[in-house]
Amino acid sequence: MLRHIVPPGVDVMPLRRYLARAFPAMPGWVVREALKKRDVRVNGVRSGPDAPVRSGDQLAIYVDDRYLAGMPEVIYEDDGLLVVDKPAGVPVDADGLGVGADTMLSRLRAVCPEARLCHRLDTYTGGVLIAAKDAAAEARMREAFRARALTKLYQCVVVGCPPDGEARLTGWLEKDARAARVRVSDHPSPRALPIETRCRALARRDGLARLEVNLITGRTHQIRAHLSHVGLPILGDDKYGDREVNRRRKCSQPLLWCTQIRFGDHVFESAPRFGSWMF
Repeated sequence: MLRHIVPPGVDVMPLRRYLARAFPAMPGWVVREALKKRDVRVNGVRSGPDAPVRSGDQLAIYVDDRYLAGMPEVIYEDDGLLVVDKPAGVPVDADGLGVGADTMLSRLRAVCPEARLCHRLDTYTGGVLIAAKDAAAEARMREAFRARALTKLYQCVVVGCPPDGEARLTGWLEKDARAARVRVSDHPSPRALPIETRCRALARRDGLARLEVNLITGRTHQIRAHLSHVGLPILGDDKYGDREVNRRRKCSQPLLWCTQIRFGDHVFESAPRFGSWMF
């Protein structure tokens, strides 16, 4: 059982929607079963899926603790850094309204109260995530990211046939904050930033390819948008990819994983977990 207070600034929404946003790693069937049995209480009242939830409400969630949150899997730890293996499906932090009871930051702070994120991964991107234990370590790592003193490798499964050898992709990326997406162009524009993505095919099968991606610049959604722009959309990506292919292939989330970050003498690694799509 977990007790949770809805944070300030949260718009009124149905209980089922709030639980899905606050606890994204909780399996959908667990949420549905708990609501069906009215095993969730809002301000002490047993509530169904459509019960309104608002800022300040106190929730009591009666489900097995293993479905609520997990402890981070530590890859590396020293006096300044805590490097963990992020599972796909868990956001790194709360969303714009402050909703997010189960995030990587909350999991990190369960073992290190002063933990702070040094970079971000999309919700459905798993793999190497670096956190700092104090302000000094955070400043050092952020400077390393800013100066591009790190090598960041990813793997993904794409739809299409990439060329042999390593491909060097360049372009210009512009954020559209209102639409919560980015656009990639082959030509500069006043609000666009230059991007560079390098990739090479590791394997091919049935119209798909598994790529290793070396992220040279680290812009928002860069890998997903850039690969889609050159005709290699990531399988499972409904924002930048091919929804019809995703539906036909029965893949519901982007197959993208941060497999390695290197800087100095440090090499942090994570094996991609793509299930049946690993080839």
